[in-house]
Amino acid sequence: MTHYYYYCNMKNKYLIIVSLLSWANIGLIYLLHLNEIYFTLIGVYKELTTTPSLLCGILFPVWLLIKIILNKKESNK
Repeated sequence: MTHYYYYCNMKNKYLIIVSLLSWANIGLIYLLHLNEIYFTLIGVYKELTTTPSLLCGILFPVWLLIKIILNKKESNK
């Protein structure tokens, strides 16, 4: 168990930064779509980054909450 935790040990501030950046990426894609800015490079960028940004924006805050809950349980023992 400790070896698995060693590889999944990511600081909380990095989890927050990555999740905020992924939501900022989704916001950028939305703003480009809203202003009807369409280029081939933007389309490729949108296709390559939409799914990973959504996954990171959802999974990393959940991971952060799980880490906080586990740390609270360990500190209460």
